[in-house]
Amino acid sequence: MTNSNAPFSNLSGKVLRRSRDQRMLTGVSGGIAEYLNIDVTLVRLGIVGLTLLTGGTALIGYVVAWIVIPESDGKAVWQNVQQSVNQPSTPEADIASRIYDDTNNKPPAA
Repeated sequence: MTNSNAPFSNLSGKVLRRSRDQRMLTGVSGGIAEYLNIDVTLVRLGIVGLTLLTGGTALIGYVVAWIVIPESDGKAVWQNVQQSVNQPSTPEADIASRIYDDTNNKPPAA
C-alpha cells in the first residue's frame, strides 16, 4: 500500500521506462529522452561523452540502467529472467505438447 500524501510522490505523473520506439540497443537512451522531453540524440551523445571521459566506466551505469529501468510494458529485465526461471520449459515437454492431444493424452492417429 502506498501513501499518496508522501512528501516525495511523483507529482508530474511521468514514469521512467525504456523506450520501444526510440531504441538502438536496449531503449535506455530513448526512455531517458522521453522522460526528460529532449531529443534522443542528445542523450546518446551524452552517454558516449561520459563513457569517453570516464574511461568506459559509464558503461557499467548503462548496463545497470538496462537491468533496473522497466520496459515500456512495465517489466524490468530481471523480472523477465525471474519469470522464465520460474516456468522452465523442457524440450521434451514442448515436443510432447505438440504430439499428444491434450484432451485424452493419446498420440494422433496415423
